[in-house]
Amino acid sequence: MSPRAVRSRVRLVSVSLAGLTALALVVSVGVPSGTAAPTASEPSHAYRAHDYAGGQAMSILPPGENGLVNATDLLKFEANGTRPAGSQDQLGKYENLLYGYPKLTDSTLHDYYDDESFGVKKADIVRTEKPESGVTIYRDQHDVPHVYGTSDETMSFGAGYAQAEDRLFLMDVLRHYGEGTLASFLGGSCEFEQMDHDQLLLSPYTKSQAVAQVDALPKEYGAQGELAKKVIYAYVRGINAYVTATQTDPNLLPADYLAAAPSLVPQKWSVADVVAIAGLIGGIFGRGGGSEIANAHLLQYLQQKLGTSAGAKAFAQFKDSNDPLAPTTADRRFRYEIPGRINPKTTALPDYDAPVTGGPTDTAADCDLTPSNPLALSIIKGLSQMPKHMSNALVVNANHSADGHPIAVFGPQVSYYTPQILAEEDLHSPDYDAEGASFPGTGIVELGRGEDYAWSATSAGSDLIDQRLEKICNPNGGAPEANGTDYLYKGTCVAMKTEEFDETALPKAGGVGGPAQLDHTIHLTRHGVVQGWTTAHGRPVAIVTQRSTFRHDVDSVVGFLDWGRPNLTHDAKSWMVGAHHIEFTFNWLYVDNRDTGYYVSGRDPVRPSDVNPDLPTWGTGNAEWKGFLPASRHVHEINPKTGYFVSWNNKPAPGFAAADDQYGYGQVYRSIMLTAQLKHQLAIHHGKLQRADVVKAMETAASQDLDGVSVLPLLLRYVKGRSEPAGVQKMLGQLRTWVAAGAHRRKAAPSDTQYQHAAAVAISDELMPLLIEALYDPILKAGGLGSQGSNGGATSPSYSALPMQFVNTPNSGGAHLGSAYDGGYESYLVSTLQQLLGKHPADGFGPEITSRECRGGPSTCHKAIDAALESAYTSLVTANGSSKVASWTASTASKAAGQTMPVYDAIQFRALGVVTQPAIDWQNRPTFQQVIEFPRHRKR
Repeated sequence: MSPRAVRSRVRLVSVSLAGLTALALVVSVGVPSGTAAPTASEPSHAYRAHDYAGGQAMSILPPGENGLVNATDLLKFEANGTRPAGSQDQLGKYENLLYGYPKLTDSTLHDYYDDESFGVKKADIVRTEKPESGVTIYRDQHDVPHVYGTSDETMSFGAGYAQAEDRLFLMDVLRHYGEGTLASFLGGSCEFEQMDHDQLLLSPYTKSQAVAQVDALPKEYGAQGELAKKVIYAYVRGINAYVTATQTDPNLLPADYLAAAPSLVPQKWSVADVVAIAGLIGGIFGRGGGSEIANAHLLQYLQQKLGTSAGAKAFAQFKDSNDPLAPTTADRRFRYEIPGRINPKTTALPDYDAPVTGGPTDTAADCDLTPSNPLALSIIKGLSQMPKHMSNALVVNANHSADGHPIAVFGPQVSYYTPQILAEEDLHSPDYDAEGASFPGTGIVELGRGEDYAWSATSAGSDLIDQRLEKICNPNGGAPEANGTDYLYKGTCVAMKTEEFDETALPKAGGVGGPAQLDHTIHLTRHGVVQGWTTAHGRPVAIVTQRSTFRHDVDSVVGFLDWGRPNLTHDAKSWMVGAHHIEFTFNWLYVDNRDTGYYVSGRDPVRPSDVNPDLPTWGTGNAEWKGFLPASRHVHEINPKTGYFVSWNNKPAPGFAAADDQYGYGQVYRSIMLTAQLKHQLAIHHGKLQRADVVKAMETAASQDLDGVSVLPLLLRYVKGRSEPAGVQKMLGQLRTWVAAGAHRRKAAPSDTQYQHAAAVAISDELMPLLIEALYDPILKAGGLGSQGSNGGATSPSYSALPMQFVNTPNSGGAHLGSAYDGGYESYLVSTLQQLLGKHPADGFGPEITSRECRGGPSTCHKAIDAALESAYTSLVTANGSSKVASWTASTASKAAGQTMPVYDAIQFRALGVVTQPAIDWQNRPTFQQVIEFPRHRKR
């Protein structure tokens, strides 16, 4: 019988629960306070020591830094809603910018952002901690830890202690998620089994393999690698020191453990846990590619639908990896992943209609584990709906600054959690100065500022992952088994490596049933992890994911350490050295008092020129990677000629091809809204901006609807002068007014219950899917392939062959993530409408597609679009119970949800702990955001 690898199975076992210690609610109040003088070898503890920002560094992280909820805090919250100090103090500032930004000035920035100066004023010190000799931690009025150590190691110990104090339970959740052991931590459920299984398909590391990654850093990176290793071990010691402290001081113990399970207590950490979290975070926000199988299905579908040649041309047009009109962050051209003449022998297409066994969706069919308690269910929802891309950045050159110094307004969009999934920290040693944010469980400042420079990131999505087909062989000769574990490489039949991962899922509070043993069997080839089996040309093959950062998940620590060390980072060029050491794919933006910089990091594979990077390749040895992209060929630029950098996860540079999973890099991407608003500010201020002006540009775009900005103006031109029914004419009038006002999804005042242009917002949301279907149904509607390629949300299941949502609206799929308009059909719609208006855009569709639009080509599109408008009108009359268009306030979807559209769009904080937060009005901006301008610099 063939092994059922890449699959989980469940068996009930008898496990004694005796000896498990229940947590007790102990009411005890009191925290240490005071100040501590630095020792002779410690860095200065003075407020703004080594700080060249002059008070012009600010940041915000909603809802707040404090994530510790002890037993006393939980009782108060449950009794009267009182939250711990520092857990919500940044929420009001963050949400109020949406309505306060029109009158914003540099002098009022503090109403919406906190001070990000090094250190803390004596008057603002809330308490002081000295968890170990050589470490001092000051907590300020926002509960941000300011950590001072006599060395890099003692500082890192303090960082570990402080992050455990702020996020211990969340860190525990993340390390178990990264290790594929959530079910053993939070209790048996089919959801946790699925999450564990899927994570093991990404990073199936044993403990010893994870530790080996850390221990290998000195060999790979020399002295910097040795320092990174020491820092990681010291950080873990700091976490364990806090874990030990929770055993004797109930005020330090998060009540989340009790809420998750009476038997749950914090366990000690190892450096393997840091690797697990680094791989998890990098796998979510710093990955790109890996959709070659889905692309193959789209190609095959189009060829069946349109014919072999026309289908291939249509595929190339839908998957345009180098659209000449795509907005880019860099001015310069960087050539990457542009193949030459493709050798068809390197392309490996699976059989179109062949099933896939094993894989991410193939967990145990007999799973009957009951979902856990409410906290566990909230964690499932929160972790499964993380946004895949981080955003955004506006960096203005010195020549466009009123003060003559560059300005940065930037930060990551990592959704909204309680406690927040990022943590603030301010770290100092004799050789290190950095403040900003870090993913809990990784320790070092990853997004923030140094002495006289600052940096931030957006997800880049460069192509780090390939899918290959391994030809299954039989080492004894004869026919290979369907799910065989031997594969052909360079003419030799090679055995796959097998790893077994077992976990015991104990029953938790609110759960039903006995303990269960979960067994995950993972197979690996020389290329990577087996994701499942199918056939190609009727013969068995294994689908394998080859990830360039596999077994290099923790290497990026070397680059992050560089950025906090002023002797290594002192200008834009030296900063780029650290950026190149970051293995995951991110757009990094930089600013100091003179220069701006941009660098796209990632362990980018160099593929043979005869390989199609958008389709699967064979694993037989004829399409192997040829090393990795050198620093000189990574996208990078200093002080661009445009006068600014804008990044909102858009295409990095001309010629730098979109990864195989990116279909959205057309002429419309959400970054065009930032660019337009920045240009507007430059125009009205005669090319000289202040910090507040750049914030205004960011926040104006934060409430705009991309479809209203890009698609509707062309649609309104197309139907202008046509005879439409009275109701449709009134709809078009509402849209014209809304578009002229900037197409904002925003209320006129915070106390209002409806959007200022409620009818237009409802019309746009209702109309966009109907317009897409009117234009492309004849081509794409029959492309339903189950879950293959589907991105969920607004995408019709019948369109799942093309792996992109129709429209990534604020309410897509009811996710309430904040981040929106990150990939949709806008570019397709704009190109088609331009062509219907007689234009010839450089990225226009060819006859393979245009001849089939609207069921009969361009001449039939007026009729099809009229039908879409009338359908939208009819649906909205039903949803609103009225034919008075101006009175409409609901779309069909918001009506079905029983919510007003502002509530339907609103940002919701996902509880990853026991204290919740209220929803806030939607705005499309970074979660952790910095506003920075440096007036001075060290001597260059």
